[in-house]
Amino acid sequence: MAKDKKQKEPRRKPKYGMWTCIKWLASKLWEWDRAAAICCIAAVPLALVLYGLGLYVPTATLNVLETADGFPTVALTVTTLLVTQLFFRLLKTAADDLRGLAYHDGAMRFYYAITKKGASDDFYLDLDKEYLTRRRRAFDVLRNTADGSPTHYLLDGVNALVNVLCFVMFGSVISLLHPAILLLLVAGSLVTHFLQKRQQNRNHAKVDEQTAVNKKIMYLAWNLSAYSAPGKDIRLYGMTPFFESRGKKLIKEHIRLLKYRQNNQSVVTVGTHLVTALRDGVAYAVLIYAAVEGRVTPGEFVLYFSAISQMSGFIGGIIGYFGSFHEMKLKTSDCIEYLEEDHNRLRREGGIPKPEGRPLSVEFRNVTFKYPQGDKNVLENVSFKMEAGEKISLVGLNGAGKTTLTWLMCGLLLPDEGEVLIDGHSVYEYNREDLYSLFSLLPQRYTILPTSIAENVAMTDRKEIDDARLWSALETAGIGDRIRRLPQGVETGMSKEFDAQAVNLSGGEMQKLLLARALYHRAPIMILDEPTAALDPIAEHEMYLKYNEISENTTSVFISHRLASARFCDRIYLLDGAKFAECGTHEELMAKGGKYKELFDIQSKYYKEGAKNDN
Repeated sequence: MAKDKKQKEPRRKPKYGMWTCIKWLASKLWEWDRAAAICCIAAVPLALVLYGLGLYVPTATLNVLETADGFPTVALTVTTLLVTQLFFRLLKTAADDLRGLAYHDGAMRFYYAITKKGASDDFYLDLDKEYLTRRRRAFDVLRNTADGSPTHYLLDGVNALVNVLCFVMFGSVISLLHPAILLLLVAGSLVTHFLQKRQQNRNHAKVDEQTAVNKKIMYLAWNLSAYSAPGKDIRLYGMTPFFESRGKKLIKEHIRLLKYRQNNQSVVTVGTHLVTALRDGVAYAVLIYAAVEGRVTPGEFVLYFSAISQMSGFIGGIIGYFGSFHEMKLKTSDCIEYLEEDHNRLRREGGIPKPEGRPLSVEFRNVTFKYPQGDKNVLENVSFKMEAGEKISLVGLNGAGKTTLTWLMCGLLLPDEGEVLIDGHSVYEYNREDLYSLFSLLPQRYTILPTSIAENVAMTDRKEIDDARLWSALETAGIGDRIRRLPQGVETGMSKEFDAQAVNLSGGEMQKLLLARALYHRAPIMILDEPTAALDPIAEHEMYLKYNEISENTTSVFISHRLASARFCDRIYLLDGAKFAECGTHEELMAKGGKYKELFDIQSKYYKEGAKNDN
């Protein structure tokens, strides 16, 4: 029942109409490759001339043979026709070559445009299900079209126009023999089209099922071979037979679906051959009968024969292309919807002047936030203010919302209710790039670029890096000596895929490098999210001693699961139950005897017992 119901669901309607899509594709092709666009236009008259010559040359040759008074006349006529045909064929080949380059160029440009769009859109959109669906559909266009971009439809539209014009030209010739032949050819082509359309609809009903099976097969293949992370569990717990049995079942299901498609194709192919044989057979029979009756000359026979043999191809091309109009509109509309529509909420232009050279205050006013896929608020009606230059610590259990709160500060996430203010101004008042530049962030999840240490710290091109500032950041972060010992120093690469001489830093070293990145940018607000998680106790203690130096001339937020590390901050905020449960200095919270003291005592007891066991 479910499958039957699914097949009866209406097709998804494109948001943008046919002419909007065609104009958008044409504008993109003109913007990216004007030579290819001109060749698309030129291909139409060139194709018509070639088809016309192909139709006329054999007939003209026979007529010359019948009427010419000598070899020179025949040779001159045939040579002229062949040279003319060769000239136009060379022109069309050159135009087709440029169009072929446009196919691949369009694919790469669309891929770049979609990738750039994803990287430049506001970060919070990555949590929006509708936005992710639009992005997936745009990427699906690249995967599913013949050349990997929607310009495929525009370039093929040129072929459709050629088919229409040739249908008119060749149809006029065939009508001179008998108009009913033209109707017969059209009717036969329509029958074969409907047979193929029925096959496509039946196959389409299985697309989701096939996609689901392929996704599962790729997941198993990835986990068993390409992806190393699950390798330990697979080996230690002997999970290979489990994956193998699941894989065999999925392969059987994959083959069943392939056979279903193949059987549909076979039925349609046989039916198409029968209809084509009947259609062309009747048309040729009429032509032969007219020739036998003496109503057509040998030259006319060749002309009609050639027109009939090519006519079905033109009709099929027209029907096939216009039959894909819905797909063209849908796929192109998906690209327009993703690439051209702006769903960002932060400013891209204008904005208030960016404050420079001083720490800034941060204020939350009645902020509530819930992740789109979540079932409860992560933060609920949260209000607090960090004064400029203040050092605060956010503590709480895993999932309490500490990282989420800092992302709201930066504008990476936006509140569902309430507002976030930086230096007394809403985040919406700042230009987005200015807003981001107000923060230095050392996140739990980080990004390392496939380039040098210097560029990974400064996050800019090498020629724009201030070396004195770079080394100052590395020294303060406690990794300067390690970098100096490398043969290439700060020019050492950080990706083995791009540089065989690249360095692999340990977890603690990487954390220090990320701290250097935050220090290099000298932003007025610094956020350190679990900055000591990968450090050994000695390195962690050294960082605590340096914290005043690290956070000098900034407003700083320090996140940690280890409550003891929060003691050196001006204030401590304990997040619990989507709200601030407690706030104060370490001494004040301990004296209060609440949740903070309870958690601190539990952790202290654990460390003390661990020390006794070690002794």
